[in-house]
Amino acid sequence: MIDLDIPETVATPFVVATDQPPHDPVAVARARVRHPLAADLLGTSLVRISTLPAGGSGYAELMGGAAWARPADRPLLHKYTHHVVVMGHIPPVSQPGHGQATRAIARAVADACEGVIYDAWSHQVLPHDFRYGVEHPEFCLADDWLATFITGGERHDGPGARIASAGGLDLATAGLHRFALPELEARAVPLSNVFAAVTLLRCLSVVLLSEHWDWLACNPGARTRRLARRAHVESRDVWRYWAAAPRPTADGRVQVQLDRSGDIGPMALPYLSVGPPDDFASPASAWWNDVVDLAMPYVPQAPRRTAA
Repeated sequence: MIDLDIPETVATPFVVATDQPPHDPVAVARARVRHPLAADLLGTSLVRISTLPAGGSGYAELMGGAAWARPADRPLLHKYTHHVVVMGHIPPVSQPGHGQATRAIARAVADACEGVIYDAWSHQVLPHDFRYGVEHPEFCLADDWLATFITGGERHDGPGARIASAGGLDLATAGLHRFALPELEARAVPLSNVFAAVTLLRCLSVVLLSEHWDWLACNPGARTRRLARRAHVESRDVWRYWAAAPRPTADGRVQVQLDRSGDIGPMALPYLSVGPPDDFASPASAWWNDVVDLAMPYVPQAPRRTAA
């Protein structure tokens, strides 16, 4: 079993970069937000809004190295002089509602000041026109809540810390930490199996998050959760990731083993490595090729279903 620490709240920042900072961002957000829970959170200790010079916010370097959902927007970064930080202090048990409400506030601020939104947990700058959208009543991870980063055989665990893989590519999710879950990573994935690995991590994220919320609802106030090291992932969960109507695909099911990844220090964020079960007799590369690749269809995009 794996012991997970459950914090009382998770700091969840959305950073609006702009060259037209509003004088009173709380008032601006209150006037524009159309999300009922977001309006209730404004002015409470659960959401704080502060405006800082871009160079002094602590987010400028992170935004510069972030993934941009629309790379053509990247040149906009150099013109922005201020960061409006919308910081949610979100109890894990109140997710996903409070997370969506916090992001709705950031959208309202960005709409007022023509800014772009940086999601610190998923480490991505959302499209410039993202500010015009509204939070969908049905939560799904594909709504820019989860990113998957692929690197060439090494992972950065913090400033100056780097762990190398013995061949293949490394994949890691970004965005689960906001829900008080470890991020997932797959190490040394053969190049030909990367798309299947992306689907596996997405489906596993859906499964773990759904189980996590059920556990939190049944264990209010608990500060530790025990997570099984074995999990089953089904290919049909890719449609849950997209909140899309299922399409005919081969039914696949994969058993995975979860292990703590890397050194877990007092300041380190937890990761879980995803790989074959201990009793899988062949090399891990065979598991990726002969098991995962056959079971996990890659779905780059899927239209959201019209009704939940």
